[in-house]
Amino acid sequence: MACGVSRNFVRLLFGLILLTFGTFANAACVINAENGTSDTDTDSALSIVLKEGAQRLSLSCDVNATHVLYFPRNYLSYNQLYDSEMQKVPKLTGAFESYAIDNTHKRLFLDINSQVERPVRLNIATLNDFQTLASIHTFTLSLFIGFCLALTLYVGMLGTSMRNYGFYSYSFYVLSAAIFFLLQEGLLNIAFPHVAFFSNFKLHLLFAGITVFAAVKFLDQLLDFKALLKVWQRQFILGMACSALALSFVQIILSTSDAMRVNSTLSLITLITMTCTLSSCVYAAYRKVHCSNLVLMGIAVMVFSMMFRLVFSDVSAFMYRYGLIVGITIEAFIFAIATSRKVKKLDDDRLSAFKRASTDSLCKVLNRSGWEGIAQSLLTNFNKEGGYLTLLFIDVDNFKEINDQYGHHCGDKVLQVIAKILLSRCRDQDAVGRLGGDEFVVLSHCYSEGQSERLAARIEASLLERDIRTDNVVISVTASVGTYITNERCKDLTTLLNKADKLMYSVKEKHKTVQLASS
Repeated sequence: MACGVSRNFVRLLFGLILLTFGTFANAACVINAENGTSDTDTDSALSIVLKEGAQRLSLSCDVNATHVLYFPRNYLSYNQLYDSEMQKVPKLTGAFESYAIDNTHKRLFLDINSQVERPVRLNIATLNDFQTLASIHTFTLSLFIGFCLALTLYVGMLGTSMRNYGFYSYSFYVLSAAIFFLLQEGLLNIAFPHVAFFSNFKLHLLFAGITVFAAVKFLDQLLDFKALLKVWQRQFILGMACSALALSFVQIILSTSDAMRVNSTLSLITLITMTCTLSSCVYAAYRKVHCSNLVLMGIAVMVFSMMFRLVFSDVSAFMYRYGLIVGITIEAFIFAIATSRKVKKLDDDRLSAFKRASTDSLCKVLNRSGWEGIAQSLLTNFNKEGGYLTLLFIDVDNFKEINDQYGHHCGDKVLQVIAKILLSRCRDQDAVGRLGGDEFVVLSHCYSEGQSERLAARIEASLLERDIRTDNVVISVTASVGTYITNERCKDLTTLLNKADKLMYSVKEKHKTVQLASS
């Protein structure tokens, strides 16, 4: 069984290489259309312009072995192949509309009900060639859809965890593009071979409009068009995108002929919208907007992949057929990188703004409001996880006398040194703040009583008696530390502060008693 799987994989890989750098050999079959507008490309392919509505094509084919007649199902609501005795030729399951024919099928009749007037390419290939082609098609599309869904889920979960709209707009764009190609390439026909709805012209048009709208909204968020462009310029681009979205929904309730007219209008709106959006991206790169170079790189990949459809069609059959899908895949990956970088920058900016707003400008520790926010988060975690909560209330002894005797400049220096001592004795996850004046607080969530006691002992020993050198003098400084350690749940931060404050004042009274006794 393992050998069989290996042979199938090698066969698929060989077929992919063959399709990438060349073409399959033409089948020994000639298709003749006896009615309808046709253009024979090779001896194994025939392009026919279908009219809107039901029609029957008469085909003659001369094959000496089993071959497969196949064509795309897009915008075809009903298809059936009959032999010369009007017996149904069984359909093959797959992404394409396909029928197995042999040397008994000299004359065939194909009934097609086309939703719109459109060209269709009828192809005939040997059974082996068709199986390889179908395997490559399914494999390529499955990789693309899987990649898009993985990116959508991963980036969407990041957006949920970080609560950032930029992630959601990216996920919306990639998901809508994946659904559009999923419908366009007929992959759903494999799982639902009898459901004609997935080949519906209006359904495809709906997701085309959604994809255009999602792309513009994503780039609007990523490159910050609100700050980059003038108000009317941004409103025009978003207005055109919204018009494309509205038209794609409106055409669902219209007749097919009216939907075709909507499609013409939608194509014009899409062209204008994408031209304006591309111009905005180029302008963003000129203004050196963050991530704009990555956006242009993604767009350049898409343009290059389109060149295989328009200019380099003879270079690679694979890139001619799947170049746009490969381009979308690479573009989605580049845009994912750009999105993550953009969101990281926004988060860094937000964090920097928060730090500036919550940091004491003199001592570079948390100010009162910043400390209360971090302390409340630590208190919440303590109530959930348990352990020991350690609160230290620190007050510099005789700080007024220091200011009066040495000046406020020296007093500020004392406060800065006290703050540095506290930061050096605490862990990064501990909340160190200055409530105001000469009052400092430390809140720590410890997982053992011994850990709490060691933290308190380190801080108390460091502040028991300290010589602080200022510009001109050395000042002997002590501080009173009120330490409150508990393992009981408490949701009220004020209550904890009051308890630690009372303990600090009792320590301060002891220091005063010692000073009086020594004097």
